[in-house]
Amino acid sequence: MTKSIKRSYIREILDATNKETISFAGGLPDENLFPMEKLKNASLKVLDDSSSMQYSKSQGIEDLREKIAKLYTKYFDFPTTKDEILITTGSQQAFDIISKTFLEKEVIVQTPTYIGALSAFKVLDLKVKDFKYIGSLNYQLKKDNGLYVMSDFANPNAKSLEKEERKEIAHILNKKGSFLIEDAAYSLLDFDGKIKKPISAYYQKSFHLGSFSKIVAPGLRVGWIRCDKKFIEKILVSKEALDLHTPTLNQMILNQFLEDNDLFEHLKKIRMDYKEKMEFMASCFKKYIPSFQFEKPNGGMFIYGKFQEDSFLLAKEVLKKNIAFVPAQVFFADSKKSKEARFNFTNSSKKQIEKGIKEISNMIITKNESIWFKMFKERLS
Repeated sequence: MTKSIKRSYIREILDATNKETISFAGGLPDENLFPMEKLKNASLKVLDDSSSMQYSKSQGIEDLREKIAKLYTKYFDFPTTKDEILITTGSQQAFDIISKTFLEKEVIVQTPTYIGALSAFKVLDLKVKDFKYIGSLNYQLKKDNGLYVMSDFANPNAKSLEKEERKEIAHILNKKGSFLIEDAAYSLLDFDGKIKKPISAYYQKSFHLGSFSKIVAPGLRVGWIRCDKKFIEKILVSKEALDLHTPTLNQMILNQFLEDNDLFEHLKKIRMDYKEKMEFMASCFKKYIPSFQFEKPNGGMFIYGKFQEDSFLLAKEVLKKNIAFVPAQVFFADSKKSKEARFNFTNSSKKQIEKGIKEISNMIITKNESIWFKMFKERLS
């Protein structure tokens, strides 16, 4: 009997969009900020080397792993060597190979949580339970299960864990012995350029996931896992069963890009642009939908808030008007109904942001007027 598996709601929305759609749905970076000329120059250099078209090591090319390891040591206050880095085909692949290798039955996740992680865990038939308060992990974590956390600008709610919260989680993990999967997709996108020490730095049975998708270009599909060398030897088996290795060409292009350019100069431009767009989107919500409750994030790519209406039904209605956003229902392990929603501010122009939010506002006003008119008619009759 074939198992019924649902596609990602967000991927379905992306498939349903067209050139006319104003999409606040996906976690897409602004393609106008892709360092195209620099990537082109890196590509031309790499293509002079025939090894760029050859098979390469399953763990990833050494020079790229060395550069990522230096990022951890210098910026994350987390001493790391190239032998503790495994290159993955996008950070998404990490969920699969870690879960297959180490998680037997159950994983505990933040609520709400990243839909891509939920999908990966469910496809592998893992039981997914959520937690809201750190203290509850004392009762939920066990030696044979895992914990999935985004500690910086979490997808979807853009929240970050404070230093004491990270230490508290590490303390519980050290008592319980569970595996930690810490997703750092947005850790380098703090608007003020701050980089916090990850939970993984305090706990050995951990996998810290990173990606070039949000900070350079997602089309290259290059991510990584930072973990103890003894764990890399085990997940390599699962990695090799999937794709042997992440494409050599893509790895070499990124390595050359990092060799020739200052990543943090590039990040400065991204952070500045994203902060400006976030502020603009926030001002549009306050102007056109003042009932939408939210807190401005300090980084990342999303504004997360609460409507007075069912966000799932509202999302379906505005999609008919070529406006897309993601209702929070899809970010909960149990798909519970919610009035909350996630908006991406990085992949739209200011003109599109204002137009899209005005359209949602008009939809809400029209819908509410219809409800009141219906109630008025019923009273008269």
